Amino acid sequence: ETRQDAESRAFWKFFLIRRLYERGYARQDILNLFHFVDWLLWLPEKLDQQFKQQIEQLEVQTQMRYITSIERLARAEGREEGRAEGRQEGREEGREEGALRLLLHLLEHRFGELPDAVVERVHRLSLAQMEVLVDPALSAESLAVFAANLPEERSAD
Repeated sequence: ETRQDAESRAFWKFFLIRRLYERGYARQDILNLFHFVDWLLWLPEKLDQQFKQQIEQLEVQTQMRYITSIERLARAEGREEGRAEGRQEGREEGREEGALRLLLHLLEHRFGELPDAVVERVHRLSLAQMEVLVDPALSAESLAVFAANLPEERSAD
């Protein structure tokens, strides 16, 4: 019912959490239900800040610190760290995939169809190794000369 009405969603989210406090639920029950309600009734950042302030006031009024500031911060920081790590990993994978495609395309353009063994060895290279091999791929006299200088193992980037 509140899908298109964030203000109403914020009201109902606080109402539900306040009822948990008022009913005297155990700490772990409140935390579990809070996480569920928090996931179910997501709020835009501005309303989420207001909601957090309301919860802090409620905690002071009831003298119950069930959902501590540290728990809220840890959860928020964890989400941000996860997003940042995901973006970074995606960029790294994208760079590696791009370097792989470029190196294989360059080799195919210069030497024609590549033997599976060469393709497999190139696939096992790290990003740094692939980047170093662009100049040799351009200047090698033959595919055999290039392949003879391919590293056997993936090195750390």
